[in-house]
Amino acid sequence: MGAAPRMYQLAVVTMLAAAAAGMACIPAATAAVRMRPQPAAVAQAATKPAPLVTDRTPRVRSKVGLAAPAMSTSMQWADAKKQASALALLKLMARRTGPDQKCTSLACLAGLPEALDLRGTQQPQVRNYYCGPATVSEMLAQLGVKLSQVAAARELGTTVYGTDWSDASGYPVPMVLNENQTRNDYVAVPLPWTPTAQQVTTFEIDLVTDINDNGGVPLAGNAYEVAGGPHLVGNPVNQTIMHWFDIRGYQDYGAVTDYEDSVHDATSIGWGADVPAYSSMMSSTIVDILGARGYDW
Repeated sequence: MGAAPRMYQLAVVTMLAAAAAGMACIPAATAAVRMRPQPAAVAQAATKPAPLVTDRTPRVRSKVGLAAPAMSTSMQWADAKKQASALALLKLMARRTGPDQKCTSLACLAGLPEALDLRGTQQPQVRNYYCGPATVSEMLAQLGVKLSQVAAARELGTTVYGTDWSDASGYPVPMVLNENQTRNDYVAVPLPWTPTAQQVTTFEIDLVTDINDNGGVPLAGNAYEVAGGPHLVGNPVNQTIMHWFDIRGYQDYGAVTDYEDSVHDATSIGWGADVPAYSSMMSSTIVDILGARGYDW
């Protein structure tokens, strides 16, 4: 699928004129959040063989007891590298912005916008098992790249059972995203059936940094919805559903997640008319829905 492009990583915010003049730093929200070159191994982690975790709908009634997907060593390293860099950047921005008694989150302390969305690119998935290709196509459109669902499906290795979380080729969704754009090096974050409070906080940090970083980059969520448990808006709660979706923004400094859903208006899915194109949910609920799979950021 072509040579791997230049990949980037979160880095220090440049405080241009104010720093040069020895003045107090300008608020972080008014400065561009930029990235710097990152070792190619971060992006290449998605191309290393990984334990098979399919998108096939499982025959289970509950996620109780399910661990997070087993991860390759290279992906564990790549995610840890990115997580540490994102956290360091927000802490640096918080120090430069100064204390704010009204803030209760790191994103607020860092001076990031309270709410921010990337442009809507929702498109109905053309086949009932094309949520992965549709999500990748939607995300790349937000990054200024055109890739059809059919082309995305071919690159992802999508089958009638869907798009794998991971397999012998690596991690298909972040791999294809990395091979088609240069603004972000995507890595995978696994989540257990019952995510911890710290994992929710980590998701919120990943969300706000991605949406604000380098012009804004979306995230990919791999939902594992169990019958009777929490579901994305409009998804039938009496069904167990595996579903990829595009995470495009946030509200309340990351406590609320904004996303788009390719099931909307998908004629190949009987309940597609009941699913909104764009929805919002508490991030804690989104993370619960992602439990036993995860997200790519």
